[in-house]
Amino acid sequence: MLRIRSLVTFLLCGWFATLVPSLLAQQQLGRIVGQVRLTKGDFPRNPIMVDLQFRGSAISSVYTDDQGRFGFYNLEGNIYHVIINDPEFYPVDEIANVNLLVSPTVMLQIHLDPKKATKQDPLPNRLGGNPYIVDPADYNRQFPKKAVKEFEQAVEADRQRKPDEAIRHYQKALEIAPNFYQAHNNLGSDYLSKSDFSAARKQFEQAIQLNQSDAAAYFNLSNICILTSELPVARRYLDEGMRRQPDSALGHFLEGTLNIKLGKLSQAEGPLRQAIQLDPLMAQPRLQLVNLLLQQGRKGDAVAQLHDFVSAFPQSPFSAHAKELLKRLQTSPAPSQTVPK
Repeated sequence: MLRIRSLVTFLLCGWFATLVPSLLAQQQLGRIVGQVRLTKGDFPRNPIMVDLQFRGSAISSVYTDDQGRFGFYNLEGNIYHVIINDPEFYPVDEIANVNLLVSPTVMLQIHLDPKKATKQDPLPNRLGGNPYIVDPADYNRQFPKKAVKEFEQAVEADRQRKPDEAIRHYQKALEIAPNFYQAHNNLGSDYLSKSDFSAARKQFEQAIQLNQSDAAAYFNLSNICILTSELPVARRYLDEGMRRQPDSALGHFLEGTLNIKLGKLSQAEGPLRQAIQLDPLMAQPRLQLVNLLLQQGRKGDAVAQLHDFVSAFPQSPFSAHAKELLKRLQTSPAPSQTVPK
């Protein structure tokens, strides 16, 4: 399955983009967005209920999506408690201080400690709420055990950021089971991380041939075509992906990016903001929005977005660049400044 690391790295490498939620001056209410992770293993397939409490009383409850993400919105400035009481995990009580004078967004990373070992889905984390979820037992029914073992070792190597090792295991899995479409898709993502667009494209095309119902490979192919300036083809693959997964944050991000590449700046802001709404923890649409605002000469809006990005994503690998750009914009007398391409 597509991993955000592979896709986003190369969408932004050609032009540094930067972003944030809505403008600080326009935000009157706050929000708490977060992601639940396990101390061991992947996020469970079943959603987890997250409660929001104020002064000891529950005021709202939401379920996590299939990547463990959740959000509470339209909150007044106060101190809240984010509670998780799930029978499979030890309870969690996180404090969230919504201070509108500092930032309207509070971001949480919650780590759950399982009470007992559970077997997790061996797929990498999914992007954009992709509904395609596979039980590990399904692999054993469809493919030889040796292929499944190689696939799981490749996934583990990906988690450890060892793409060369992962590639070797995916290749071995495909030698044993050439129709292992998930291995094709993951292998393509690793080739993409190494800028081998031709090899990546071949793997994504194979994935589509083997499973035409899943959106991930279509989005991957659209990304490659954007990077190689095959914009009409990028549009076709993007449309196919959105037809299969219309609520994909990744798809809306690609839509905005493609419109920027096509020079349709007025049609790019809507999809980017939609991507932010669908996945508040995805930094890349926010970054791309800043790039768009600068191209439109909206320096004040871009500065406000950058301020929010830096406060909301202090650990992002893009934060240093965002701070540098923010400093230049604040000291530059020019009415606007575009991001270098």
